[in-house]
Amino acid sequence: MKKEISAKRFRISKPLLAGVIAAITLIVVLTAVLLSACRKDDLPSATDTTPIYEMTLSYEGGRTLSLRQDVLYFNTTGETLSEIKFHLYPNAFSESAENKPYLPEEKETFFYNGESFGRINVLSAKTDRSTAEFSVYGDGGQILEVPCKLNDGDSVTVSLECEIVLPECRARFGIAPDSVNLTGFYPALCIYENGAWREDVYCAVGDPFYSEIASFYVTLNKPTSMKVAASGTVTATSDASVEIVAENVRDFGMCLSDKYSLLSADFLLNGKTVKVNYFSLSDQNAQETLALAVRAVETFSSAFGDYPYPAFTIAQAEMCAGGMEYGSFVTVNPVTSSRAAYEQTVVHETAHQWWFGAVGSDQINSPWLDEGLTEFSTALFYLLNGDEKTYDEIVSSSAEYYRRYQSLPAAIGFDPSMNRPLYGYVAAGEYVAVTYMKGLLLFDTLMTLAGKDRFLSCMQAYYSANRFGIATQENLEAVFSTGNLNLGGIIRGYTNGTAVI
Repeated sequence: MKKEISAKRFRISKPLLAGVIAAITLIVVLTAVLLSACRKDDLPSATDTTPIYEMTLSYEGGRTLSLRQDVLYFNTTGETLSEIKFHLYPNAFSESAENKPYLPEEKETFFYNGESFGRINVLSAKTDRSTAEFSVYGDGGQILEVPCKLNDGDSVTVSLECEIVLPECRARFGIAPDSVNLTGFYPALCIYENGAWREDVYCAVGDPFYSEIASFYVTLNKPTSMKVAASGTVTATSDASVEIVAENVRDFGMCLSDKYSLLSADFLLNGKTVKVNYFSLSDQNAQETLALAVRAVETFSSAFGDYPYPAFTIAQAEMCAGGMEYGSFVTVNPVTSSRAAYEQTVVHETAHQWWFGAVGSDQINSPWLDEGLTEFSTALFYLLNGDEKTYDEIVSSSAEYYRRYQSLPAAIGFDPSMNRPLYGYVAAGEYVAVTYMKGLLLFDTLMTLAGKDRFLSCMQAYYSANRFGIATQENLEAVFSTGNLNLGGIIRGYTNGTAVI
């Protein structure tokens, strides 16, 4: 665990007063610095500008938990900031939120015990240990603003105390029938882009999240009966608490349940040990699922570049979606139409560790860039493991699904362009058609034109150049526009809606 991250901001000024008082003050300060130096392995590197979250959560069961969170933020914007802003995603689940976290047709499935609401209440805020005023605004109170003048190149620790209320629902955030789903539960830094903080609100369609890489050091106090599936690696554990480290991940998530059965497997990846964990609620083929996850990590590492984390965790959790991705952690809904569909979901969510996890993108305005590539990677997994039939079936079904929507008249709202925000989709089916299916067809076309080996070389270059960063369509076009390969126009044709499919 990295402790007392605010010590990074402690500065020693020259004594302004001579005499005993100044001497005593200097001794106290030097002692504090020396003590911090003794723990420097527990502190972030001074040259690393990755945001750092240190959290302590206390959950005793029921619908409430407490959170203490310190965020060490480095201003790398090139500008002087007057405030730091955070997303408060739990407030999308509040009664006052206008944009509901579910679609109307999902409501009966979403709530299993009657309508239920959740929220996060920010109780206090500090900047570098000094009490700070703060404001909460936006739909249901989804944005937290903490005033703080911060010059470019400086850092600040924002300390927050919060109370979290969990809704009872089948969702990313809340108490599901067999698990407590804690994802998107904490105040998450907004991205600063083009001179402003991005304040995108929650949306029932797609994944309304856009975040930079960060490192998380989490202590969870919990009921003794509950097992914890989470991002990162458990570094210490007892019956009533766990300590978790998740470094250089896109976000942090976890699920708790007293019904989890855990299977794990270690394997070597280019000389480094990777542990895969599978927390099952009801999987009668759990050993097979674990082996599938291991094979997926191995396959994608060989195809795109090494999996970058020491652990990967899969947990069954009931949600309206089939699965959901987080930093080195994914959830899979145990309720699926078939075993084959379940296995494809496991492979899909594993692929997200490359496309979303390591290589980030704007999931709100260009969701195809991670979902389309991930859906294609799912099909590619079967092809690379000798199952050309399943690859062809996935591609064919994707083409059929997309063409059904493509045939609809524009007057009813269908738009074939791919770079548009989640809020612009008229239905979940249209979102799936454009981001998943058309996205898959784009990458299938690129592989057909480039050839499989050249295609994989391009994807390896894309992964290497953008790992731990945020990629754009232009970055993708660049790797497919080298030497005698010039496929940028193909990509643009698909994304702007002019390509004939």
